[in-house]
Amino acid sequence: MFQTINPVDNNVLKTYHYLSNKNINIKLSEAKNAYKKWKDYSFDSKIQCLIKFCFCMQKAIDIIAYSITQEMGKPITQSHAEINKSINLCKYYCELKESIFIQKIFTEYKISYVKFESIGPILGIMPWNYPIWQTIRSTIPNLLLGNVILIKPALNTTECSLILEKIFLESGFPKGIFQILLIDQNQIESVIAHSTIQGVTFTGSAFVGSIIGSLSGKYIKKSILELGGNDAFVVMKDVKNIEKIAKLATESRLNNTGQTCISAKRFIVDQTIMDDFTDAVIQEMRTYKRGNLYNESTKIGYISRHDLSDKLHQQYKNIILNGGKICLEITKDGNFFYPSLLKIENDNKIVQKEEIFGPIGMISSFSQEKRIPDIVNNTPYGLGTSIWTNDLEKAEEISKKIDTGMVFINEVVKSDLRFPFGGVKKSGYGRELSALSIKEFSNWKTVIIKKS
Repeated sequence: MFQTINPVDNNVLKTYHYLSNKNINIKLSEAKNAYKKWKDYSFDSKIQCLIKFCFCMQKAIDIIAYSITQEMGKPITQSHAEINKSINLCKYYCELKESIFIQKIFTEYKISYVKFESIGPILGIMPWNYPIWQTIRSTIPNLLLGNVILIKPALNTTECSLILEKIFLESGFPKGIFQILLIDQNQIESVIAHSTIQGVTFTGSAFVGSIIGSLSGKYIKKSILELGGNDAFVVMKDVKNIEKIAKLATESRLNNTGQTCISAKRFIVDQTIMDDFTDAVIQEMRTYKRGNLYNESTKIGYISRHDLSDKLHQQYKNIILNGGKICLEITKDGNFFYPSLLKIENDNKIVQKEEIFGPIGMISSFSQEKRIPDIVNNTPYGLGTSIWTNDLEKAEEISKKIDTGMVFINEVVKSDLRFPFGGVKKSGYGRELSALSIKEFSNWKTVIIKKS
């Protein structure tokens, strides 16, 4: 048995029961049987199910948004934005052509090609920070490929996942195609080990990701790990509008109350504009005030769990103990944190090694542009980097030396439906989004036909 807790007041929302091992096996059997039928559905039939799913999501948007805000403490406007982004993802995949599943290769043979085919049921282990978006972006490409999905949700956003399961059924997807597994951590290994499961996708911390990756390897299951980030936001001295860029940096750091893997966690600024940029960030951070989460003007919410709130506060103290200087002091009240800004040296051990998942910005300076790649890369993470300058050629040269999965020049790092999303180093491996990622959990089947 477990309970979901409202992070605003720490009151119990609902009580749920874990699935028994017997019921887990029933769901796995349903997934196996559903896959046998689903993989043979025509591509057009799958698209029709997805189109109806978009309609049902839109119809339920207020119900879903309320659940997101209630369970994880996100402002209602951001909950709506998460759902709308998920719907747009579905629309993007609806526009793809079946030809993406085959690649012709011109050789001496009469016919030669690679066909990307489904492999079976996939286990998705999902996070709480974007309970709808993360699930949808893992699920939809796999369903179009012909796989089926079993989702182990973050338990503190259980209601969000159960609503999503109902919408899949209402929209005409066959039973067993998308299922929610309410299981605890001690049951995960047996699910991964089960012969029905053919792949595992995980989004979460690097620590847990290493465990999931190990289990996937142990049982020889393909895996994707989308883990943490320590993204740099690099500002060079030739930028023209410091206030505008500081606003974008702050928005990136504080979106979803800073509980985002791709938020701008480290502001790395040319020393000649360091003071002006710092002042602009502080001014912008002070506009993020506590408010009713269901009021559309509220821009910042709560840390989603009490234990995460305590961890964040301790990290803040540790950064200061390691030499961090307070530019804007943190104020904590329960699970709510007013934004803060700390000035750090680029070798601060806490900032280097740990992902800070909350509304704490870190700012440091550089004096030589040639040092930018070394400063950016001075972390075990490698998800994204944002560079701001008017010298695009120089920025592109710098980008070649940066060890991240994504580099955005004069744009904040974000997940764009059209491009692969993922990182390197302790940020994980594999990619989501775009037409390319749809092949991650596929059988790359080579077909060669020679003239007789």
